[in-house]
Amino acid sequence: MNIQLIKVLEQDKTTLWNLLQFALYDGSFYVDNDITEQGVFEYKWFDTYFEDDTRFAYFIKQENHIVGFVMINGNLKTSHVGNAQAIAEFLILPQYRKHHIGKTVAHQIFDMFNGDWKVQPMENNIGAYQFWEKVIKEYSNNNCQIQTIENEEDIFLFQSKKK
Repeated sequence: MNIQLIKVLEQDKTTLWNLLQFALYDGSFYVDNDITEQGVFEYKWFDTYFEDDTRFAYFIKQENHIVGFVMINGNLKTSHVGNAQAIAEFLILPQYRKHHIGKTVAHQIFDMFNGDWKVQPMENNIGAYQFWEKVIKEYSNNNCQIQTIENEEDIFLFQSKKK
């Protein structure tokens, strides 16, 4: 399986925006997220991924076909020491799920950014929660914490094992 992470450049902004709409639609089953009068989901941080050097977006490609994307930022609600990253958005298109692409990409991303990690899946999205729990426990050799913050989803905290 040849999976590549390709950094999203300014000229690819529209493609990422279009893919993000799929992810936001998918998430709207679990959280209130209405569409605008123009028929799109808002994402107020989108432009910051092209302006802020602590935010990163990557297309996920398999054999030159986009199969998803991942967006990463340093917006942690928990304390940390040194570098820290969070998965902001993660999407594998439905037809490519169940082929271990998500797990492969998650491991690659964790290895790319050394330091503390936070992943906060929508708890009421059972499939996403189980996916992240399994992937993180496997990646960290069960060396992770699950922190519960009142009125929010659980947060998986762990460290990159890449040295």
